[in-house]
Amino acid sequence: MENSERALLLNRQRTESSTPNLSLLFAIICIVDVFGVFPIVSLPKAVIDCGWKGIPLVIFVCSLQMYTAVLLGKCWIIAEEIQPRIQSKNRYPYSALAEITYGETLAKIVTFLLDATILCAGIPNLILASQNLQLVGMNLTNNEFNMSFCYWMIIIGMVMCPFLWLGSPKDMKCLCTVSVCIVSSVFILIFLSIISDDGTASSARTMPYYSQPYVWQNLLSGYGIITFQYDIHPTILTILVDMQNKMEIGKAVLGGFFVSLGFFSITCLAVYVHFGTEIGPSILEMLPSTITVHFCAILVAVQLMLSSAIGNSALYQHIEDYFGIPREFNYKRCIMRSVVAVFSIILAESVPRFDLVMSLLGGALTGPLVYLLPPLFFMRMLTLQDAHLNTIQMEAVYNTAVDEKDTLPTDFGKINHGYFKIRFRKAQVAFCMFIISCGFCTTLATTYWNIVNTIRYVHFSPPCIVNIYNSTQWWQV
Repeated sequence: MENSERALLLNRQRTESSTPNLSLLFAIICIVDVFGVFPIVSLPKAVIDCGWKGIPLVIFVCSLQMYTAVLLGKCWIIAEEIQPRIQSKNRYPYSALAEITYGETLAKIVTFLLDATILCAGIPNLILASQNLQLVGMNLTNNEFNMSFCYWMIIIGMVMCPFLWLGSPKDMKCLCTVSVCIVSSVFILIFLSIISDDGTASSARTMPYYSQPYVWQNLLSGYGIITFQYDIHPTILTILVDMQNKMEIGKAVLGGFFVSLGFFSITCLAVYVHFGTEIGPSILEMLPSTITVHFCAILVAVQLMLSSAIGNSALYQHIEDYFGIPREFNYKRCIMRSVVAVFSIILAESVPRFDLVMSLLGGALTGPLVYLLPPLFFMRMLTLQDAHLNTIQMEAVYNTAVDEKDTLPTDFGKINHGYFKIRFRKAQVAFCMFIISCGFCTTLATTYWNIVNTIRYVHFSPPCIVNIYNSTQWWQV
């Protein structure tokens, strides 16, 4: 058994050395690409609505996000040490961790949560991209061309279909680099548009918005939106397994959050100083009609469509494996992915506003993946690691004649080191329990409030599918 595991480790090392792996810099680029333009375009409103409490909310939520993301990375590193064969399951690393820690039942639940999160995560992308194209059409024609974003969503879905038929991007580095360049360009253009505005921008001019009467309601909504927009957990393990040095996963997470939070903080401060608290869900809807804003809106739409095509790849591959569809290009893949795209459009047409979707998803689906499962996996992995080390020690004692004196911890330095290691591990477990408790309570509270808020807003502003249905009643006349 020991020889077979060593052989697997040697084979894995030869495989890794023959394929190019990700550097620390490109791992940071991948993380920034996952965050995209949402922290720049839509997150400022959610934080500003919370008042000064929004600052500690962002710090608290993002700190927990970074910590639990690093916990997932540590879990995978420990899993490779305990069971080297887990490398064969690197296509579904999150589910593989669930299986090795708590069995196949939880692995299936995690797979469902991941697939549902990936499917629903594309809805805000589709809505915001459609709203940007509607905004560009109105501004360029002085409101003469005002095609609703409800119809733009259908057009964007049709345009995206041929790209969805392709497999996983062969040159992912190139695509991620282009996407991050677009994100950086959007940040620069929006910041320049804000500071150069002469007061002609109208706040929330495109559509009415429902305001929350209590701060705690804004805090719950803000928690869900922040959790959704900075959710790196479904992707962080995929990045980890391809890194040159897996021990640098903490630096990669910290670097990605630092860049994205830097973009958000500067934009949010500029928006608050220039516009105050009366802002809409999308900053682009507030800015004056200029060539810079139009170009920025188009870049945002392109980045959102690009991230949707790339981000949904894992979901498509899982469905194809489930139905036994070959991995090479074929008509079954085209049909399956087109059906999923149509279903995504129907879901997007059925929600009233993209920020409500982000808040609801952040509480209901993303919350367990971020705040509940990583600490549970980590605590279980520590137990499995101790059992694995004990097994190795017992095998060493059994296979070699070890002098009894060598096994006794006579060095007081080693004794102190073991003592502090045990204390540190207990502190880690206690903090994990704290995260689980907070995550469980906030997930329930946020999910309940966002469901109530969504129902209330539907009466205030019906979703696209209702408007389209009402506008096509001409055949009954």
